[in-house]
Amino acid sequence: VAIKRILGEAARSKTATSRFLTEAKSIAALNHANIVQIYDYGRDASGPFLIMEYVEGNSLLDRCGEGALPIEEAIDLTCQLCDGLGKAHGAGIIHRDIKPANILLTQDGIPKLTDFGLAKAETADTGMTMAGAVLGTLDFMPPEQRKDAALTDARSDLWSLAATLYQMVTGKSPKIIKFNNVPESLHDVLGKALEDEKDDRYRTARDF
Repeated sequence: VAIKRILGEAARSKTATSRFLTEAKSIAALNHANIVQIYDYGRDASGPFLIMEYVEGNSLLDRCGEGALPIEEAIDLTCQLCDGLGKAHGAGIIHRDIKPANILLTQDGIPKLTDFGLAKAETADTGMTMAGAVLGTLDFMPPEQRKDAALTDARSDLWSLAATLYQMVTGKSPKIIKFNNVPESLHDVLGKALEDEKDDRYRTARDF
């Protein structure tokens, strides 16, 4: 297993601890091959901890650092991540920080979503998202999340996953998205997934 802790000043922060425990409760409720499993969580003298599945491999960010992935591999990884996201969204959990660094790859090449620390339960926002607060990673953040993290829903995660797919097939950050870098067969799918307006995107991970 892997044990995850909060270090330094954050260990004394109620907000950081709340986010940490949100991650624990969010993932512990899910059981899917494409989501890093949390087995237990608790607190000791050093503060809160998570006991997680240990993934013996690198991150998708490491893999992207080697250059663009073959299109078949990129599509296969994205479809598996859609399966995992569909499970989370079905449970009312929005990740809000999907990016290559938060996707681990097993030695067999199976992608696993991790770091649900910014996750939001759709049914009952805990109040941790202040109005106008921006949470997440800018290059992979949909337009609505840049304005206010409270505006996110499942379609926001799909935008971030599409931005991740863009990096997989181009080897470049989605900070500036240029479709002439993208294989033509993906233009329609990525174009729809990366629409500025949520209503113009795919509604569900299954659709994507």
